[in-house]
Amino acid sequence: MAEQKPGAGNDDELLANAIPIDDLSDDVLEAEEVDEQDVDAIEMEDDDGEEIDLSAPVTGGKEIRKFDHHREHTENWKRPTNKDGTGATHVRTFVSKLRLDAIEHLEEQVNEWLDNHPDYEVKHVTSSVGVLTGKLQEEAMFLTVWV
Repeated sequence: MAEQKPGAGNDDELLANAIPIDDLSDDVLEAEEVDEQDVDAIEMEDDDGEEIDLSAPVTGGKEIRKFDHHREHTENWKRPTNKDGTGATHVRTFVSKLRLDAIEHLEEQVNEWLDNHPDYEVKHVTSSVGVLTGKLQEEAMFLTVWV
């Protein structure tokens, strides 16, 4: 027969030493019937009386905002870019968190950057996923664009 650890017992011993719990069934409240005519509507100060469509998509809420406006990327490159299909002369890396909204924002950033620089011709692109270390460590996607 296997030895039991000190203080370990079978279920009956454990239940015998357990702290009793009072029967709470007497404390249960019963629901009251309420007539809708007896219920007053709550007035809201900003209520313009328009119906709210609860099936409509939610707007606002979480959105990605750029806090780093003072560090706007400027290109002070000495080498001219080329659009003749030959090798890349410059590189730019974009970073995104691994969330769908952040990746969509990354796409907007890359497209905006390319739209603002019509003289750039993309020669090569790589992407990788790794850990971005800052105040916190979190997985991120790194997109490197050679122009």
